[in-house]
Amino acid sequence: MAQYDVDLRDYWRIIRKRKASIIFMVVLVAICSYGFAKFKEPVPLYKATAAIKIDRSAQMASYLTGPYWLQWENMETRAYIIKSFPVLAKAAKLLEWIPKDLSAEAIRNNRKYLAVIERLESKVEAEHQEGTNIIDIRAVSQDPREATMAANAVAQAYREYNIHEKNKKTFETKNFIEEQLRLTSVNLKGAERELQAFKEGYALISLDAQTQNTLDRLNAVETEYEKVKVQSEEVASQLRNLDNGKKGTTGKFKRMFLSAPPDSPVYGLKTKLSELFLKRRTLLINLTEKHPQVREIDDQIQAVIQETKKELNSLLRTYKAREKDLLEKIGRLREENQRLPEKALQLVRLQREVDLQASLYSQLKEKYQETLIQESSKVEEVSIVKPAVPSTQPYNVPSKLMIITTGIAMGFVVGLVFAFLVEVFDTSMGTIEDVEELLEVPVLGVIPFLQDDDKRKERTERRDPARTRMRDLVTHFKPESMGAEAFRALRTNLQFLRLETKGKVFLITSSFLQEGKTLNVVNLALTMAQGGNKVLLIDADLRKPLVHKTFGLAESPGLTDYVLGNYQWKEICNTISDVMLGDFGIDNILINPGMDNLHIITAGTKPPNPSEILSSTRFGDFLKKVEQDYHFIFIDAPPILPVADASEIATLVDGVFLVYKVGKIGRGVLKRVKSNLKNVNAKLVGVILNNVKSEEGPEYYRYHSYYYGHESKSNKEYNIKSLFKKIDKSKIHR
Repeated sequence: MAQYDVDLRDYWRIIRKRKASIIFMVVLVAICSYGFAKFKEPVPLYKATAAIKIDRSAQMASYLTGPYWLQWENMETRAYIIKSFPVLAKAAKLLEWIPKDLSAEAIRNNRKYLAVIERLESKVEAEHQEGTNIIDIRAVSQDPREATMAANAVAQAYREYNIHEKNKKTFETKNFIEEQLRLTSVNLKGAERELQAFKEGYALISLDAQTQNTLDRLNAVETEYEKVKVQSEEVASQLRNLDNGKKGTTGKFKRMFLSAPPDSPVYGLKTKLSELFLKRRTLLINLTEKHPQVREIDDQIQAVIQETKKELNSLLRTYKAREKDLLEKIGRLREENQRLPEKALQLVRLQREVDLQASLYSQLKEKYQETLIQESSKVEEVSIVKPAVPSTQPYNVPSKLMIITTGIAMGFVVGLVFAFLVEVFDTSMGTIEDVEELLEVPVLGVIPFLQDDDKRKERTERRDPARTRMRDLVTHFKPESMGAEAFRALRTNLQFLRLETKGKVFLITSSFLQEGKTLNVVNLALTMAQGGNKVLLIDADLRKPLVHKTFGLAESPGLTDYVLGNYQWKEICNTISDVMLGDFGIDNILINPGMDNLHIITAGTKPPNPSEILSSTRFGDFLKKVEQDYHFIFIDAPPILPVADASEIATLVDGVFLVYKVGKIGRGVLKRVKSNLKNVNAKLVGVILNNVKSEEGPEYYRYHSYYYGHESKSNKEYNIKSLFKKIDKSKIHR
């Protein structure tokens, strides 16, 4: 590839070159996007949204009853409750989808009504707005009016449900406390009557101080005995863990010592053992278990474990001794307690029952007063802040304009990617730098696209040689066109090149078929002739000659006839007189000057062996003869790769011009052409880029030559035709 900076103009050139592909992809993707969206278009659904606000109760009752009686529920929980069965059932009744007098049990037992509730649930969605105490209730339906009614009904149903539930809780609490007060009052009166009857029957008022002291001491000793017993069992359990543990099993020891309290005798040993285990794990990071340092730590751990067992055994013996002493003391106190009067113990139990019932009754009375305060005001936390309104547009059907716009954008992107990919993988060359770098010769001319894109007009021109001639000979019939200016630029470059090469005879050929070599050679020859040079144009394409058709001449006699010895070279040389006598016509010849400086040798009779004709000694001598009489000699030869004719001629000329049709021939083909010319020692002096379109060529092709104020073509043709109406054409024919 050519090493040059790529700028925006290069990208713009590629886009213009591939604009048909890009436009096609844009249209295709846009149509496909719209068709797919239309095919997959869902059923239109309408959405309606109602918003409710949850306010926390700030009444006096909330301060008195506390969080146990009035809990601030989570907003997500409330959103879930909105879609619960009780709320949806109430909403369905408000919508009159089910009868209003049905109970919840009757709805659950009826499949028809359950289906209605499920249908309503599928349409409704509750969502908490983050950071607020507002919940949005959305309803979706194919009917916008139904969606609006459903959203408002659910919002109203939840408001009524909340009011009912909050006050229902208060009433239920009051009824429960009243029932408990009644039962407690009955129990309290019964206990008081039993205590009164016992005192009157046995004449006992209270226990003496000694009896009370004995009971208190017995209770204290029993409590201490239970505590010592638990401690003894815990120490015994730790000893069993030590006896059942294995060496190096750090997990069990660690869990056991973590449970030891700071005041325990083994707490210090536990801390020391934990430090040893930590040190052992640190060493094992870099050392093995058989390393002396690790074994030393293991020995220390075993020593600490043995010391711990000794401490635990000593502590267990202490607990056992204490347990034995306490058990003996409990026995003595129980014997002492048994000597107390049975009636005194019964009196204590009766008094305790009365105190218990009195305390419970007092607490219930206090809660009952709080409930009465809460009942005095109605709790209402839910308010509808935004009722739902009908929607005018479905929310699930995308905009067709947006679909088409997106399709166009995607198509444009896909088209660009496709265009650049095609450009990357295109082995043909479209820039001057590419050709010059590959062939290592300069590009002498850049010929723009000359043919009409109208296929019907092309077919008409093939049947009409005159129209074909006017189309191809742009330097003669369209001197103000871009093509004529391009050939004049080629003429200038060739004249400067001649100063270096000192040559006259040039071969114009191409790599392959249909690259426009004949069109270029005839226009180049005409341009040179118009510049005052005496030019000889030789049609050496003996297989498919076209030069004679371009100028309206007879195909024979020509080059073949001369080489075969049938004519002298001047006898086959066609001048302006021969062109006038042919199909060209006098009027067409005199449109522009310079035709008299151009001599043409046609191909002649088609031979069976074109290569032998062109490689003959007589043909070489012919070129040497005519070289003395002309400033420039241009030879139209067949393409290099299909046949060997051009290679045979290339060794006889001063230079070879290669016509390259932009975008048609790949790099490998051009390399092969250069190799073929190099093998026969031919001199490739330049390249002519042909068929360069505006989107592929340089920017200066947009500026036409008529910007410089040339005389209009119609006026020039009118003046020439008027002049030659006065000429006696019969004399010219004679």
